[in-house]
Amino acid sequence: MAAPKRSDEQLKIMRELVEAKLREGFRPMGVTGAGPGAIAAAAKDAVAIGLYGTPSAFITAVSNNIEDVNPDWSLYRPARYHQPVPLAVVNAAPAAPPMEPSGTPRRILAIGDLHQDPRHPDRLAVMTWLGRMASEHRPERIIQIGDWSTFDSVNMHDDNATLAARVKPTIRQDLENLTQSHQAFRRGMADDYKPKMDVVLGNHENRLERFENINPEAHGTYTLSRDETFAQFGWRTRPYGEMMYVEGVAFTHHPVNGAGRAFGGKTGPQRAANESTVPVVSGHTHRRQVHESPKIGPIDVISMVEIGCALPWGVVEGYAKHSLTGWWWGAVLMTVQGGTITDLNFVSMKTIRGRYSDDGSDVIS
Repeated sequence: MAAPKRSDEQLKIMRELVEAKLREGFRPMGVTGAGPGAIAAAAKDAVAIGLYGTPSAFITAVSNNIEDVNPDWSLYRPARYHQPVPLAVVNAAPAAPPMEPSGTPRRILAIGDLHQDPRHPDRLAVMTWLGRMASEHRPERIIQIGDWSTFDSVNMHDDNATLAARVKPTIRQDLENLTQSHQAFRRGMADDYKPKMDVVLGNHENRLERFENINPEAHGTYTLSRDETFAQFGWRTRPYGEMMYVEGVAFTHHPVNGAGRAFGGKTGPQRAANESTVPVVSGHTHRRQVHESPKIGPIDVISMVEIGCALPWGVVEGYAKHSLTGWWWGAVLMTVQGGTITDLNFVSMKTIRGRYSDDGSDVIS
């Protein structure tokens, strides 16, 4: 069914409302960026003057009659106005209202690589501390960024014929430890606190997929058990490598380059920011890094945040004992809104242990 035709007077008012928002710095149709577009911003004014009953009705009417409304998109002037300095001195740019991020602020507790391991039962205490921390701050969401478990039972770095392989746990022990870690986290959680909880699987969880791939008779056995454990304790799982978006900010174990590999090295966050069109929160490197990449256009900066790891303070895995690490241990409280990370608070594992352990000690046992 064709959209109803609007009168010339209606079209004129719709055009004027949209063009007024373009002059104020709201984005034209087809231009991506943070904050509402000009049509969405104009919808509120259309409701205020009684032209339409709801913002969505106005947005639909403009969209269905866009050729007849025909706003002058060239009137758009971004809030951060770019103009050559000499002209700005002679003819200063008109003031534009500050652009607030669109959408709803979302408070998040982001937890990095935990590397729970049956050979290190002391790490279970960290889970309880994090549960208590979440219950005190009460963010709306908890996102674990992957590598919850080490799953050394199926690591392919140590051949089963080697001495190193003899100390590997069994798959059953790894899966039992996964359950124990969830139980420890739940013990720290307040009964009346029910946040949304997501885990973006990491390369260590992906070891089970790789194992089942080369042992097809086991396909779906261990991965199903893993995912059922997460679901049992209220966590939604996302596949390894997937980007999960919250208010336009991406969460993933690590962003990947054109070759499908993690951006690595000291300049990894910078190179990832240069390629990304959205802010990204990741783990994998066990480092605490924040890189802001300025952009030309409606989105004027892309943030890349690496949130370290959630191992006990000072613990370095055996494979990295004699390498350049720069690891950081802790968890991160953040607020995201409209494609922007507005608040970022790195809380060290020393602080977490001192506040949430049973004895209140910040000394590693």
